[in-house]
Amino acid sequence: MTGEAGRRRIGGVFAAVTLAWLLLIVLAPLSVHDNGGRTAAAAAAGTYLLGSVVCHQRPDRSFHPGGVQMPVCTRCTGLYAGAGAGVLVAGARRRRRGPSTGPRRAPAWLRWAVAGAAAPTALTFAAEAAGWMPPIGELRAAAGVPLGAAVTWVASLVIRGELA
Repeated sequence: MTGEAGRRRIGGVFAAVTLAWLLLIVLAPLSVHDNGGRTAAAAAAGTYLLGSVVCHQRPDRSFHPGGVQMPVCTRCTGLYAGAGAGVLVAGARRRRRGPSTGPRRAPAWLRWAVAGAAAPTALTFAAEAAGWMPPIGELRAAAGVPLGAAVTWVASLVIRGELA
């Protein structure tokens, strides 16, 4: 699987997996209250298990919709929400611009944009580590959104062959 068609297929899989993971982490706590049967229970258990691989899952740093802890912390939730937005923006951008013109090196503005998107997460992390502020869930999540969006958008550009 090479060329434009292969990159499109891989990009579609990347987008589907990104959005599916976001959906799973949002729906997993809700399935605890739902009598969805074995399939829902298995999907929720698998989501919590995968979440434990990528996240500390500390209860005091996690959202609890309906009184049930989410499979990832608030910062990770923000990162994955941003990733979902980033993959959707990348897909919309692709349809509007048409086929890629080939890979190119990331322009300086793009590198600065990713660094700027990382700044809120870095600042909240540093402020919490230094004891200057307590971990505030909504702030941690909001700070993660730009970074998740930027990284996923750049990854989409690389997958499509627009960036080398």
